[in-house]
Amino acid sequence: MRARRYILTAIAAIYFGALVGLTFVPGSASNRTLWVWPFVAFVPVGIILVLLLGRRRWWAAIAFAVLGSAWIEAAQSIWMPLGYAEVIDVVWASAGAIAGVAMAVILTSPRFRSMRAHEPHRIVAQAGSREIPQD
Repeated sequence: MRARRYILTAIAAIYFGALVGLTFVPGSASNRTLWVWPFVAFVPVGIILVLLLGRRRWWAAIAFAVLGSAWIEAAQSIWMPLGYAEVIDVVWASAGAIAGVAMAVILTSPRFRSMRAHEPHRIVAQAGSREIPQD
């Protein structure tokens, strides 16, 4: 279980680092089809945050994603050319994060897990001639 947590933390650090790094790569600000980039980039952010924080803290995952998106736009307004940072990017990134959180919450729900193929019970101990399965 800990190994899975370490791997997820490493993936999160790499993805968030790459996201922040790509934030400061100049692009064509005149191209209006760039609204897709914040949405698509923040879907994995929502998924990763739900997996790190847990299903019950989905609201915190949304809050951190919105805060991260606002931080990125604030940093762009300081260090990038004038007109590069826009408020609509925060809205699109927040929408992407909400979509990612929704996907993660649905895919990790117990109801969704019960639809998957069941694994056979593992035998934990034997009591006389009776086997006690682990649930």
